[in-house]
Amino acid sequence: MAIKLSPLFFWIEPIKKIFWDSFGWVFIFLFILWVPFLRVWWWIFLPIMLADKLRELYLWWIDWDFTYAKLKWVVLEITPPRETMVPVKAMEDVFSIVWTIWDGANWRELWCEGELNYVPFWCSWEIVSIEGRIHFYLRVLSQHRNTIENALFAYYPEIEIKEVPDYVKLVPPTVPNEEWDIYGEDYILANDEVLPIKTYEKFFEPQGEKISAEEKRMDPLISLLEGLSRLGPGENFWVQFIAMPMAKSDEPSFIKNATSYINKISKRPEKKNMTFWEELIYWINQIIFGPEKEGAGESAKYKWTPMQKEESGEREMVLTPGEREIITEVENKAKKALFKTVIRGVYVAKRENWKSSHKILARAYLSHFSTQNMNRIQFSAVTRPKVHYIMRQRRTFIRARKLFRMAVLRLTPGFPDRKKFSSIYSTEEMATLFHFPLRITGMVYPTMSKIESKKAGPPPNLPIE
Repeated sequence: MAIKLSPLFFWIEPIKKIFWDSFGWVFIFLFILWVPFLRVWWWIFLPIMLADKLRELYLWWIDWDFTYAKLKWVVLEITPPRETMVPVKAMEDVFSIVWTIWDGANWRELWCEGELNYVPFWCSWEIVSIEGRIHFYLRVLSQHRNTIENALFAYYPEIEIKEVPDYVKLVPPTVPNEEWDIYGEDYILANDEVLPIKTYEKFFEPQGEKISAEEKRMDPLISLLEGLSRLGPGENFWVQFIAMPMAKSDEPSFIKNATSYINKISKRPEKKNMTFWEELIYWINQIIFGPEKEGAGESAKYKWTPMQKEESGEREMVLTPGEREIITEVENKAKKALFKTVIRGVYVAKRENWKSSHKILARAYLSHFSTQNMNRIQFSAVTRPKVHYIMRQRRTFIRARKLFRMAVLRLTPGFPDRKKFSSIYSTEEMATLFHFPLRITGMVYPTMSKIESKKAGPPPNLPIE
């Protein structure tokens, strides 16, 4: 379990990252040489330490310098129709199909072919505004293109998909610079990942049949598109949903945490394994005091204390509506396919066209999915290019450069640690966050690439000669 330090100790993390993570083994080896009774065994410790570092270097080389460098990525522009009558659940099914590209690596693939051991494949679903013109993009490996295209056409037969150049090349490769500036945020879940956000099923008018089915659908995506349509010359905004299909084996603690959370709310008794120190104290007590005595006289019995401890609690048979809702939502998320996802919003603009109000468009959009009793999406203060203390200007510049590089490469903010600053979302949550607009209206209509007319096949009686 991670230890949360006071904000006053913000300087510990960079020191750990720069010195201990890189040269910690050197410090340990110097300590071994300093201790007399360990010094004579240096020839055992040194190969063990070097072997661990050589393993890291080999896996880095075969994963990123050898295998990843040969992968071919394609950027697809998805053009939706003016009105989409397909329910948002269709997009959930699309993500369920996308999840099937996950394939865990065996020993040979891991050590000989360079396949990543943790969530080896991913794709980036993106909503982009280029000077006010809105586009939907998908960046995916070329080997997975047909699978995802077939899934999209199966549920959205009217969309158009074409391969286009990567839009990130429209700005200089070194941002920020004298002409261009950048601000961006990476977004993570504020509470435990087992708790879901507000999903698309909650965005309906509770008026039954009094209004038409089309009018009952409220799409929070329109608010994002409205904001993106207001960008002017020299302004760009990129919203990226980098989705990595995740198996339960990649995050074995997720299901365990979900079960524990449900048991805690429903007040069910839960068995917990002892920690090392609890187990040590247990054996000391058994040796010193022996078995516990039950009863008195000749009928007395001696019983050893069980090693596993059980949290006993009176189960609450009647749950409140809020508690029942939380249990239902947690169970619903745990049973669906899951994605380890990075959500990123990046505002890139020329300095003379910079508008501070436009840099948090993604933050305003993600606020739609917050609930007080479950979860919400918040920005990571560690990765955004804003620093409050010590070398502010230089550290802000370094963060901005790294943010831009990660956005261009579609990598996680904590790369190469792809677990850091990313959160777990179900297919239902992913469809809520990224889908095609139900209806293009207002200021969005003239600024968005769209299909104006429906496509149809030729009539069956058309002469062919």
